[in-house]
Amino acid sequence: MATKAKNLKAGMLAGMVAEKSRATEPLDRFARAEQVIVERPGGLLAPPVAALAPQAPASAPAQPPAATGADSRAGAASTSVVTAGFSAESPASGTGTRRLERIPLACLLDNPLNARRIYDPEVVQDRAASIATHGQKTPGLATPVPGRAGYYYLIDGHYRKRALLAANKTEMECFVEIDVGDLDLYRLSFLLNEQRSGQSALDNAIAWRQLIDENKISKEEEISELTGISAGTVSKTLALLRLPDSVLDVMKEKPAAIGIAAGYELTLYFKLKGEEPTRELAQRIVNDGLSSREVEAIRRQAQEGRTRKVKEISRQYKIRSEQGEVLGTIKEWDSGRVVLDIHVAERGARTELVSALKARFAVDGS
Repeated sequence: MATKAKNLKAGMLAGMVAEKSRATEPLDRFARAEQVIVERPGGLLAPPVAALAPQAPASAPAQPPAATGADSRAGAASTSVVTAGFSAESPASGTGTRRLERIPLACLLDNPLNARRIYDPEVVQDRAASIATHGQKTPGLATPVPGRAGYYYLIDGHYRKRALLAANKTEMECFVEIDVGDLDLYRLSFLLNEQRSGQSALDNAIAWRQLIDENKISKEEEISELTGISAGTVSKTLALLRLPDSVLDVMKEKPAAIGIAAGYELTLYFKLKGEEPTRELAQRIVNDGLSSREVEAIRRQAQEGRTRKVKEISRQYKIRSEQGEVLGTIKEWDSGRVVLDIHVAERGARTELVSALKARFAVDGS
């Protein structure tokens, strides 16, 4: 993990250099991701290092090696440029290569463990308009699909891919990462999304549930280790998936509008009020922009309405025989409820009592 993080740091730097040579727009998201990785080479939960180790003086760049083996086979269907010194599993000395390629969109498959699961159509259209005018400015990040020559998993850049399709483009520029494992498919996409604009709570819930269901991880605690998110937040996030589908559908309309605090309040509200009131509350959050504090206040009001219900007072009267033996009870409540519970052993007396009760309450039939 630490080696991967160091190599990813080098890759981010290489990507920034390559992009700056192509366009004037700053790669703020790469810079932020690179900074986090450099500061936490032991993982997102590890404490940040105080300072980087001293670097050797810069020397004249060596001529990049020619692509060979799996790297060249994977790029057979695309146009590529080699950037020096990076591969996902290259040694710390940086002797591998990282390729900038133009990949046909038909050969670029969505990340099966992508951190983002919900896409806003308005954002896709805005980016499509920008791409139609200015072209693609920022490369995606991809890795070859094992066993499928010429095909790639898109690790980062799913909004850009959808925008390119909407703009009727046929290719996407991507840096190609080699030998990326299953958890890296998720971890890298999570890291880049989180550094750029953050993940919605529902995105996280869906992705984490998949990691657990497909045995990529064995327990919730491993999600905390993977993402640096507290165990309590992980548990609350996964609880969102226990909401009814009708509520989740509302959340998917604008997933960023319902954060983990408001989302968890919805799970508590659902336990109190049921599906339809919870769906209506979720719709209010999306439409009216209710804050998590406002949602909490609504949930507390519903909870207090239930817990402050006045308990009915009941009174009980014992029925005794002439000899003082307890035959049963009559119990009444303030609500008007009355219960008669009596044991009459003698058949004739029992029949007489039942007949009297039937007559009193106009009960028909035998």
